[in-house]
Amino acid sequence: MALVGLVHTTRLVIESLHSIVAEQCPGNEISHVMDEGILRRLSTLGSITPEIIQWLLDMVRSVETSGAKLAVVSCSSLSPCVNEVRRLVKIPVLKVDEPMIEHALKHAGNIGLVMTNPTTEAPSTLLFNEVAERFESSASLQTRLCPNAFSRLNQGDIEGHDTEVIDTVKTLLDEVEIVMLAQISIARVRTQMEPSISRRVLSSLDFIAPKINELLN
Repeated sequence: MALVGLVHTTRLVIESLHSIVAEQCPGNEISHVMDEGILRRLSTLGSITPEIIQWLLDMVRSVETSGAKLAVVSCSSLSPCVNEVRRLVKIPVLKVDEPMIEHALKHAGNIGLVMTNPTTEAPSTLLFNEVAERFESSASLQTRLCPNAFSRLNQGDIEGHDTEVIDTVKTLLDEVEIVMLAQISIARVRTQMEPSISRRVLSSLDFIAPKINELLN
């Protein structure tokens, strides 16, 4: 049995990620660290800074100190920090979206990315390019931001949030082969889509647990 550390910047993703890891990585314990302040600070700064990297490092070190065998950073916006954090801790640190992007690049050449948080676009595009370079892939990426969905979700307007995300996904699917959902907080909208649409939509929740099992085993 191993302890898996899940590192969050919003409470909105804790339940869904916990459920997936508990179900698909049986026999392991789960520890959560959550600090919403880091995402607010990132939004204020407008880009990754040494302050943000140190902040995330402290969060990862927290789960490492508690005995975690690996950590998962569930925030897409912080994925560029993970490269630096990995060098400074002794446990593997996963970017939650990386396994999803790897799958997408293996199965499509024209890929879409939908997000609701403006701070997600640049880091997710950077991660896509990193993985594409590693795979020697020439696949293209088209990004779409749902400008009002994130604030709607935080204000409790779940229906308005979901409608905006679904409409954006449907429009983008007219231009690409598959669409990736850039944040765990929007993964659940797939259950509201018709099967002909949802099967062309990917979420990191589909791929993170197998990656955890691979590293632990």
